[in-house]
Amino acid sequence: MELVPAKNSGGQKEPGYSGDVKKEITGVLYHESTHVWQWNGNGQAPGGLIEGIADYVRLKAGYAPSHWVQPGQGDRWDRGYEVTAWFLDYLNSLKNGFVAEMNKKMRSGYNANYFVDILGKNVDQLWSEYKAKYGGR
Repeated sequence: MELVPAKNSGGQKEPGYSGDVKKEITGVLYHESTHVWQWNGNGQAPGGLIEGIADYVRLKAGYAPSHWVQPGQGDRWDRGYEVTAWFLDYLNSLKNGFVAEMNKKMRSGYNANYFVDILGKNVDQLWSEYKAKYGGR
């Protein structure tokens, strides 16, 4: 699929999307479809965690776009989107099924201690270890 540049009101060409449009749209659909089945802790979970889980699914499906930040980047674990997706990928490497288990726990509410329940460490400690793994980017 190719996106052809449109012309603006002055007749000049507008730049088009230079990436793989089909891959980008598919990735967006994976992200948005995740919101259909994921739990949000009855509205108590951080929004960044909700968006991070959706981008984690996109990442694992193979639709992470090249413009995403690299693993280890970001200033907060709950920044959302790809920052949180990469962090969740790291956590899932510590315990396979972590993200699914976290989602299951968020069915009835949210508590930061879910990280301790699943991985034995609080989220701030896990974030520090994650950042250290990537040289504190």
